Amino acid sequence: MAAPQKTYWHCLPTGAEEADGSPRVASESLRRFTSSLLVAAGLTPEDARDTAACLVHADLRAVGTHGVFRLMQYADSINAGEINLRPNVRLLRESGAICLVDADGGYGYRPTFMAVDKAVEIAGEQGVGCVGVRNSHHFGMAAAFVLRAAEAGAIGFVTTNSLAIIAPTGGSRGVVGNNPYAFAIPRARGRRPVVVDIALTDAKFGGVPIAAAAGRQLAPGLALDPQGRPTIDAQEALRSGLLTSIGGPKGYGLALVAEILAGALTGSPVGRDSHSHRHRTGGVGHLVIAIRPEAFIDRDAFDEAVENLCTQVAETEPAQPGGSVYVPGELGWQTFDRRQRDGIPLPRALYDELNLLAARLNVEALPAPN
Repeated sequence: MAAPQKTYWHCLPTGAEEADGSPRVASESLRRFTSSLLVAAGLTPEDARDTAACLVHADLRAVGTHGVFRLMQYADSINAGEINLRPNVRLLRESGAICLVDADGGYGYRPTFMAVDKAVEIAGEQGVGCVGVRNSHHFGMAAAFVLRAAEAGAIGFVTTNSLAIIAPTGGSRGVVGNNPYAFAIPRARGRRPVVVDIALTDAKFGGVPIAAAAGRQLAPGLALDPQGRPTIDAQEALRSGLLTSIGGPKGYGLALVAEILAGALTGSPVGRDSHSHRHRTGGVGHLVIAIRPEAFIDRDAFDEAVENLCTQVAETEPAQPGGSVYVPGELGWQTFDRRQRDGIPLPRALYDELNLLAARLNVEALPAPN
């Protein structure tokens, strides 16, 4: 049995680093550093390139849970032999609008980009393309993949299954994962796509171990104890490993369907058998769908309808004086632009851990902070 891996919750970005003077790193510098680390850890240059691109993209959008924070965990998983470092990523089958990609036990970034590109290609011929990925691992921020489809002019959808941390409604043991649903809708005239990327629990990733370490209670309604009862005790929630799904049975139902779409449909492990990190042959699957709007309706008419809807949102009077109303994804784009301009802020603990990892792997350290 592999030794328990170290945890790095003290490094998790919380949002406070945006204004607290934390070190900032230019996105391109961070991408090169990340790629070099992953190659030194054992990934192929192709896998390192796509993984680094997605991790830094997540940090640009302030999705720090799926950013370079993951590098220490990935290095530990690679060192423990839990990842196939030389996966034969390939198309297994193709029929009409359907295709299946085998990730062969590697990380999910390169095979999911392959799936997106294939789905967009098929959609160009068939109107819709649906591509599954089997035998995969963690693929980070789902938005990265749907945005690739939107940049090619297609509507993108992606979901994945993951480690079981949601119990069936009324149950006391996790059966399904906190499985995300992500969509991106292209817009006309150079406007950024509409982006929706949601997980299915109310608690933020890492919130439970951070609260437990700090001796803080959780907010009500976020987690369950080992008996499946609601708890605000972070230690009890840590022991159970159970988070509460959004909307109760509604979120649980969506999580279960994602297990079927991403896992069962692709021939990947499901439910308690799935794990996005620790099965060398691949513990999860993903599903990608691309839709060409012009297969349904004149493209100009579609674009006009989308802009009409977005205008209605933007012109909605805020409920509170001084408040704001946003199209989904708009705040993420604002953060993206700011961090592209000013650099990505990293918590000091994360900055230091990354440099320790770089030293172990004989990789050049991050640039010194200003």
